[in-house]
Amino acid sequence: MWLYIIGATFSTSCTKQEKENKDVLFKINGESLCLNENIEKIPIGLNPSDSVALFKAVIDDWVKNKILVDFAEARLFDVANIEKMVKDYQNKLIILEYLQRMRESFKPVIEEEEINKYYEYHKNELILEQPLIKGVFMVVNSNSKGKNEIKKLLSSESENNIDILEKNWFDQSVRYEYFKDKWVDWESIADLIPFRFNDPDQFLNETQYFEIEKDGLSYFLQICDLLPSGSVQPYEYAASWISDIISYGELAEYEKNLVESLIKKSVEEKKLEIIGYDPISHEMTASF
Repeated sequence: MWLYIIGATFSTSCTKQEKENKDVLFKINGESLCLNENIEKIPIGLNPSDSVALFKAVIDDWVKNKILVDFAEARLFDVANIEKMVKDYQNKLIILEYLQRMRESFKPVIEEEEINKYYEYHKNELILEQPLIKGVFMVVNSNSKGKNEIKKLLSSESENNIDILEKNWFDQSVRYEYFKDKWVDWESIADLIPFRFNDPDQFLNETQYFEIEKDGLSYFLQICDLLPSGSVQPYEYAASWISDIISYGELAEYEKNLVESLIKKSVEEKKLEIIGYDPISHEMTASF
């Protein structure tokens, strides 16, 4: 409350000149810390004791930093080098921020034909390091009234059973994943099950239905199709990854062309003077 009163007093009772003088808490090397600036850093809603504690902490931090910087600068002989490092880091941050925004807006259209061509050419290199599966995964509370019926439906591969499951028991699920129509990394499903699968390929080769109960939850997994480790990635699984690879290549080419065009523009505007090395051809000039 006292912070509010002080702030209100300065903002309503003082002339501009008085405020400039009375609002200043400290001055060091021409830099000032003002009361109102400090008050603005106090979040609204804090209780009075917390507000006062934070008010004092902000002041202490400001004074400590200014005093230590002043002390250190007087004893360091490479301050100019530190300032250069700071400037270099600032430049890198500016570049990274710009490139990040550019990449977010850069959305090349990758044709299906291009993806298919890449897949056919590199197919023998696109080998699975872990199995892929298709199936259904469901988690329910162990005391769920439909647990036995859910087990019965999932232990059979009939597609009609899935329709019944979703119609009658979906609202009982804690988690439900239907992926009979797409390949999914086995690891992404295994991570959802509280069980150690030591040899995934062996387990999947021998299993079409699996269930386990732990900590009040029942886990059900139906496996209807399998691609073991070492198999060639199916096209529909690899297509998204291939699209990203092609997009990344086009983005890299775009960035390269952008830099080259900016260099040429800088030369034309006489901002960049090429003397001993051509940054576009990457070769030494005739003068060297």
